[in-house]
Amino acid sequence: MTDRPRNLGDILGARRDSDEVAIVSLAADGLAREWRAREIEQGSLAYGETVRRRGLEPGAAVGIFAQNSVPNLMAYLGILRAGYVCVPANIRQPPAIVRYVCEDAGMQFAFADETGAALVPEDVAHAGLEPVPARAPGSEAFPAVGGGSTALILYTSGSTGRPKGVVLSHRSQLAMTDAVTAGPDSRLFDGQRGIVAAPMFHMNAQVFIASFLTGGGSVVLMSRFDATMFAEAIAAYGVHVLTGVPTMIALLHSAWQDLGRPDIGSVHTVYIGSAPVTEAIVAQSREMMPNAKVLNSYGTTETGGGLFGPHPDGVSRPATSVGYPTPRVDLRLDEDGALLVKAPSMMTGYLNLPELTARRLRDGWYNTGDLFERDADGFYFFRGRADDMFVCSGENVYPGEVEQAVESHPGVLQAAVVPVADAQRGQMPVAFVVPAADPVDAREIQDHVRTEIAPYLYPRRVWFLDALPLASTTKVDRRELMRRAEASMTAERAADA
Repeated sequence: MTDRPRNLGDILGARRDSDEVAIVSLAADGLAREWRAREIEQGSLAYGETVRRRGLEPGAAVGIFAQNSVPNLMAYLGILRAGYVCVPANIRQPPAIVRYVCEDAGMQFAFADETGAALVPEDVAHAGLEPVPARAPGSEAFPAVGGGSTALILYTSGSTGRPKGVVLSHRSQLAMTDAVTAGPDSRLFDGQRGIVAAPMFHMNAQVFIASFLTGGGSVVLMSRFDATMFAEAIAAYGVHVLTGVPTMIALLHSAWQDLGRPDIGSVHTVYIGSAPVTEAIVAQSREMMPNAKVLNSYGTTETGGGLFGPHPDGVSRPATSVGYPTPRVDLRLDEDGALLVKAPSMMTGYLNLPELTARRLRDGWYNTGDLFERDADGFYFFRGRADDMFVCSGENVYPGEVEQAVESHPGVLQAAVVPVADAQRGQMPVAFVVPAADPVDAREIQDHVRTEIAPYLYPRRVWFLDALPLASTTKVDRRELMRRAEASMTAERAADA
């Protein structure tokens, strides 16, 4: 028995010196490599020593500027093992935003691959990412850092302003992976293989990788999402579990059809998150992966994942529900329907933002700002973001409510609703729609929505897309859709002039 605090970097546990394949890396050019657990362990320790040789104080912020790769993962684990705070940078953000993140976090050193190096500010020293750097001979053991100490600072996407640094402790993140790998879903990881294409600076990828490595499984790690390569990798490596957002599933379905419908029946579980799951997306998943259970998942950077799971009495989960609260998690809805969370996996607070922390985190309860409903069996259903609300003719419009009505049309696969400026109404809702297999008329969708919800909520324009654009965090890029909507309305007004 030891009183050494648990460290998030030690997720390989007892497998750290084994020859088991832990990661299959898949580069953008299709080049694949198997990585043994001991290789990742040794690489992680070497990266940790690289930081320590810089002479930084324990707890210093160390960044990673890189695409998904095993060296990226090893640097991440090594930074944590050596007692420093890891700050994974979103290299898809503009340089000014990246610089702000570095300054806000007080970043003192960084690792970068060839792509990320161009974004590292000149005043931040950095080193390259090597496959397996050399370890210094005779180095001392790392300090016992873990527990309530800060492990990570993850920055939100900044869709409503500057990114916010979310401070996460070793204890909170280990509590999350422990809840997942020791809970009802434990069988999904032990000896199973997952696939990760989401960026590693995002919570989704980190949770998924940690759950598989901690739980005894392995991961196919893609440098980035490519629907064709994603489908081919599932078939080639016998993937059992995958995670994605609805748009990724839609793109996967299209690629799967173009490839001649390869056998990807090895998949037994599909996690879909970051946006409400529609019946059409569930149907596409089941068509491709007939043996798979499709689960609508939910989590935030501030709360972590593992908040929802199966019903304790075995009640069947509705297809579009995120599930039933898991043990050790307390949930409630406020008077507006916003979800409040109290869980061991929660953040410490927002970095350098005490007033925002005090507003969102009260008496141990975090207000997610996400609107939910709860049915008679205790299952929760995500309905949208309170922050996305806008006003049309004096009435509050929640895009999630309108999107749900649009997506209930059998000819619609996905929809996104955003506001555009209007001289009479202030703002009005418009919709971008990804149609299902058969063509559908815009007027037909508008008429359908009027029968589903209040008439003032119907989208005043409907535009069709092959796929909804994704932001750097793999969520639907609402800013880009608002830009497109304004451009279309401007062109329309010019044509009428």
